[in-house]
Amino acid sequence: MKVALVTPWDNAWVPYYKQAIEARGHQFTLLERSRAGNFDVVLHGWAGQGDPVAGARNVMFMRRFELFDGALSKVHWKDVDALICVNTWIADVVRRTFKEKRIDTPVHMIYNGTDPSRWTFKERRPNNRIGMACHIHPKKNLPLALQVLAALPSEYELHIAGAIQDSCTAEYLNHVGKAMRRRVFLYDHIPAEQLDSWWEQMGFCLSTSLSEGNPNNVIEAMAKGIKPVVHCWPGAEDQFGGYVFKSVMEAALMISAAPYDSGAYLAMVKSKFSLANIELVLDLALEPMKEAA
Repeated sequence: MKVALVTPWDNAWVPYYKQAIEARGHQFTLLERSRAGNFDVVLHGWAGQGDPVAGARNVMFMRRFELFDGALSKVHWKDVDALICVNTWIADVVRRTFKEKRIDTPVHMIYNGTDPSRWTFKERRPNNRIGMACHIHPKKNLPLALQVLAALPSEYELHIAGAIQDSCTAEYLNHVGKAMRRRVFLYDHIPAEQLDSWWEQMGFCLSTSLSEGNPNNVIEAMAKGIKPVVHCWPGAEDQFGGYVFKSVMEAALMISAAPYDSGAYLAMVKSKFSLANIELVLDLALEPMKEAA
């Protein structure tokens, strides 16, 4: 079969899909935007980024931002054979909306997948470096990250790897960072192939976002044995269990006083966020076509 993956961005999971699709004996094509073609199956990485392709089985993802940008109302759902969500809260919202609007497209919940062997795991000990791999943007709620840092002893540092998408937020970080005596370090964008070595110096992975789908940055840090400390954005507790905080002091205690278990973080990745999830997506997308043939 001819299988196309549509995504306008160079996402970390693209190579996984290419390898898995070709391993099943199918042809893989990567598209920046949806377009007509002689495809049997089209995987749309993001809902609303293009129209379903006529004549193909169309399987679409709704990861996070599409829930808020109008995709639910602008996508021609009658032409979408299946929708995949990567966050249980988002899946519940979509199912309720589809029921209200009498949309028949089936909704599935499958987390993102990563390859743990790509990340250098080791049994680690906590240190004073807190890492965040995220864009400098208001939705990442970085003022909360600084409040967590301020609640910790002065030897703790916050290291943020991400492109500046909002200059006001960047100025705030620089201003408060100076006031905190250079405890905040901005790295700009770190290429994907360099993230493994960048994470190597960190003891914690902090996520303070207002909302997320299923964040690869947290999953990848956990695969290295780094402790996640995750804000309670909707769906976070289903994903990361006991590593979710609801207050500044709770986050500070998770960093400074709670147990540290690298093996447990890796085990969660292997059980919930492994490449088996990629195979589940392909089972959903490709097997109906196989049965039809």
